[in-house]
Amino acid sequence: MYGLMLICAALATILCVIWLYLYIKFKKQYSGMLDGVDSKIFAFKQIYFLGFGVIEIYEHIKRYKITANAKAVKKMKELAEVFGRPNAELYYYISAAATISLVLTFVPLGLMMVCLVQSATGVLLGALIPIAVINGLRTSIITAIKDKKDSILSEFPRMVSKLTLLVNAGMLVRRAWDEVAKSNYENALYEEMRNTSKDIQEGMSIKDAMDSFADRCGLKEIRKFASIYVQAVNRGASESIASMKAMADDAWEQKKQISKQKGEIASQKLLVPNLIMFFGIIIVVLVPMIASIMGSF
Repeated sequence: MYGLMLICAALATILCVIWLYLYIKFKKQYSGMLDGVDSKIFAFKQIYFLGFGVIEIYEHIKRYKITANAKAVKKMKELAEVFGRPNAELYYYISAAATISLVLTFVPLGLMMVCLVQSATGVLLGALIPIAVINGLRTSIITAIKDKKDSILSEFPRMVSKLTLLVNAGMLVRRAWDEVAKSNYENALYEEMRNTSKDIQEGMSIKDAMDSFADRCGLKEIRKFASIYVQAVNRGASESIASMKAMADDAWEQKKQISKQKGEIASQKLLVPNLIMFFGIIIVVLVPMIASIMGSF
């Protein structure tokens, strides 16, 4: 155990020296850079300058951007679903910097915990602290992606119904899209629709803009809808209006099924607390009765 403590103390010292060096060199350089970043997703963002410093040094030595590999591209696709494609690379850097910063900050704390507690418990705590913090960052990003998908999927039937109604009334498909996109400024689906309108206005083709829209939403239902919408623009609404109506009906039916499943999951979650309360009441009632009966004997 003494040897392990010496190793942990040495590693903690080295990491603390690296931490101080990065603090002195990069604190001012990246000060205020992350003011607009959501702290609910990226916790401890005040120390991310450490990670940016490490990335800057790495890219300078290797002359190689960390985004130029298959794993980074896959990660950026995930981040694009929450933060948009134009910001995906930036948020990949933020995510990487966050991981590095948390490792440099919490691993030394974990190593110090081993030295202070001086037992197997200390080793366990020392390992769990950095793992929990880093896993929390990953979980917050996954949760943000899931929340956005749920928000889009819940509003999707209503959006398709609005669009179908306007097109069926004789409005041009492109104009109907813009009108529906402006009808709601709170839900993520309509925000992505407005981003798609902006892409088209800036010269992107309808097909490319709709492919980008489907990628950002990350749902197979949206991808199918995007294909139908492109057909409606290219071939005319009369040929695609039946498909849009059928999709709207399917979307409403799917929403009912999802709501039913969520209700079942919620009832299952309540089952355990209800059982605990039930047994608690039984104990509260029966224990005094049993004690009274035993006392009479």
